[in-house]
Amino acid sequence: MIADGGGRRMGRAARTAAALMVAAAALAGCSEAEPASETLPTTSAPAAPTSEALPPLGPADFPMPPEAREKTPEGATEFARYYVQLIEYVSDGDLDPQPLIDLSHNCELCVMISDSFAEDRADGYSYSDVSIDFREYGVGLIEGESAEVGFQYAQSTIAVYDSAGTEVTERSAEETGVLQSGVLLSWDERRASWLVTSLTIG
Repeated sequence: MIADGGGRRMGRAARTAAALMVAAAALAGCSEAEPASETLPTTSAPAAPTSEALPPLGPADFPMPPEAREKTPEGATEFARYYVQLIEYVSDGDLDPQPLIDLSHNCELCVMISDSFAEDRADGYSYSDVSIDFREYGVGLIEGESAEVGFQYAQSTIAVYDSAGTEVTERSAEETGVLQSGVLLSWDERRASWLVTSLTIG
């Protein structure tokens, strides 16, 4: 469980939940990604080269861990975990959401989340204290150059405030409960990394 303080300044988890709240409302029930099977594939793809020999990916102070840069079922799962944590990380303050785009490819929801961060900053919105929960079903399922990872996403109640401190009720929301979610990935050989091609919340 990840929890951050609220108030007038938007915390990492708060921005994450707010962006996903909007996206989940728009895309709830979509079937662009299904939960990954808990059964391991019969063969594992070869691991990527060690990260020490590769250019780092992600923000300088929040780089992608080596285990997320492996072309294996476990690597796909760790990448999915890292990407959700990256959404939380870049949401803090005025951090650039561009890494969310850099590590995705034609992902509609990824773009929506990134745009939501930028728009909220421009509008002066802030958020109450909120907690989120990410729990993977298990290791990813790899087929060729693609992978699939299923996870559960849950978000606590959130209140959204404008720059004057007035609650924006139409953007506030009750807790989501557990949302069955998933992500589809594609392998980028050049960067030795997975990329998000589809993200579904709910």
